[in-house]
Amino acid sequence: MPLSKVSKIVSNASPLVYLSIVGRLHLLRDLFGTVTIPTEVFREACGAKDTPDSIVISSAVEDGWIHVRDVAGENADLLATSSGTDIGEAAAILLAKEESALLLIDDKMGRSAAEILGIRCLGTVGLLLQALSDSLFKYEEFVELLDLMIDSGFRLDSKVYRLAIRMAKSLDEK
Repeated sequence: MPLSKVSKIVSNASPLVYLSIVGRLHLLRDLFGTVTIPTEVFREACGAKDTPDSIVISSAVEDGWIHVRDVAGENADLLATSSGTDIGEAAAILLAKEESALLLIDDKMGRSAAEILGIRCLGTVGLLLQALSDSLFKYEEFVELLDLMIDSGFRLDSKVYRLAIRMAKSLDEK
């Protein structure tokens, strides 16, 4: 299913944080309109921090295009314990399942747990590729954003990096 046909999106913290760090959180709004996050993810992304990325995320919540929802805590605790994910990832997985939503998540264990439950997942790199495909920026900016995310602590296997660059190049040539 193309992303343009996706009606519900749930996000884990990592895509929110890294898109905010590189100044592109708005891509979520541009591609999907609204995004829902569990309270646990909001706490993880914004918590007691007063960082530029947490301020951007909090502003998106205040602006109303990121919605924060409560998830049954004991279920999230159980999933986190059984899957090896953290509480925010577990809550995002449960919310995506409940909403029949696409899940934005980067963590490998979290993605595996979600996919076992039949949840469709997309990572931050895939989201940037979709934005490139939708002509929201050019190839050069894609590479700059990816490199900036990595410089900011985003973990990406070198094989995945090379594949993403090749895919971006082919999208840009269309």
